[in-house]
Amino acid sequence: MPLYGPKFSETDFRSGKNIIASEHLQFIEAGATLDATKFATGYNDVGKLVARNVVTGKFEDVSGVDAEEYGNYDNFGILNVDFDNDGETDVVAGEVIVRGSVYEDKLADEVPQAFKEANPQIRYVKHI
Repeated sequence: MPLYGPKFSETDFRSGKNIIASEHLQFIEAGATLDATKFATGYNDVGKLVARNVVTGKFEDVSGVDAEEYGNYDNFGILNVDFDNDGETDVVAGEVIVRGSVYEDKLADEVPQAFKEANPQIRYVKHI
């Protein structure tokens, strides 16, 4: 999956995991700059919970953020790409889901209720 930033890179195909539960969805317009210092170093799987930091304007991994801190963020979404992170070089991802249906059990992170409330346009599907 190609991602864009100061360093161009392309990685080999990995797992092909599909988190999308519907053909009707919307990605964030103009892409999202991922703050490399706010994601785990190494491989980050598809389905990361992200939001834009209102101070820096960059998207961060919010999987471990307390609900009380959600006021520091806007544009909550879910990454539909995986990527390797060197911890220094920001990348731009074009596929941040902001509306649609996803398979909750296939996401990289457990989705807290506060995240669901921060973006009610995402529906979480579970098989029974």
